[in-house]
Formats: sequence, structure tokens, C-alpha cells
Amino acid sequence: MEGHRLRAAHDAILVGVETVLHDDPELTARLPGRAVDQPLRVVLDSRLRTPATAKLAGENTLILTAAPPAPVGAARVRQVETEDGRPSIPAVLRALDSAGVASLLIEGGGQVAASFLRAGAVDRLEWFRAPILLGAEGRPCVAALALAKLADAPKFRRLGAAPAGDDLWERYDRL
Repeated sequence: MEGHRLRAAHDAILVGVETVLHDDPELTARLPGRAVDQPLRVVLDSRLRTPATAKLAGENTLILTAAPPAPVGAARVRQVETEDGRPSIPAVLRALDSAGVASLLIEGGGQVAASFLRAGAVDRLEWFRAPILLGAEGRPCVAALALAKLADAPKFRRLGAAPAGDDLWERYDRL
């Protein structure tokens, strides 16, 4: 429920194409008994692999790509500047700003999370931890940050922690 409240509180929700391909998410805010203005759904998709049949390939979706734009369902597709073959984070932020996005919730993928962290584009973490351990079989929530030394790691201050069902919800602000 808290995740859906977070979605409803933002202008846009962003995931990478790997999340789309593996999970086929809707990326909607679903709050019982409440009609919610749905946030813009944003997909980072370097090679434009989002299927036209994906649940989020509708009108309220923006796909940002390094590839030449081509139709993907009813989604809008926009080519942006790249860095190492992927949409550059500054170009992504400029595209979102021009689309009227003032607040962005980044939900999916360790690679996407690491890209925004490396770019210094994360102001707050909303961290949900489940009481399970996956070990090496799981996927990292943040991919490699290419840190030369520990002092280069992004630093955050915990604002609070609260139960969210069986999970723990922690909130952090960047220092």
C-alpha cells in the first residue's frame, strides 16, 4: 500500500527495460476507494526492446531510447543523448523536465538505480526490505557504482523507519 501511495505522490515512475521484460509491470498507483491521477510511466530502453504488448505500452508512457524512435503500442518514444550506448541521465532528466515532470520515483532495476546514483541524481531513498534472504540467487537492488574508494560512496541520512506489512520501510535523504 505504501508503495502505491509513493507512486501517487510523484509525477512519474521510471524503470528500465529489463524490469519491463521480466515483470511486465503496470506501474500504476492503485489506492482502494480513491481515484488517483496516474503518474507518467517512463521506461529507459537503449535498444527499444519494450514489447508493444507490454502492460505499460499505453498513452501515459514515455520510452526514452538511444535507438531511432519507432512505434511501441500507444506509448510515446523519444530518442535522447547517450553515454556508453545508454540514455545519459542528464538527457533523461532534461526530457522529463520538458514533459513537465517535477518529481520522479525510480522503481526498477539495479542498473537504473546505479546510473542515477552515479550521476548524483538521487535526493531520497525509499527502501522497502522484506524479511527474506535471497543470497546470490537474487538480483542486486543497486548495480556496481564504480567506486575508486569507500569515501566516494553516495551518503544518505536515515529519516525514519516504519513497518509496512511484514516489510520494513526506511527513508533516507542524501547528505
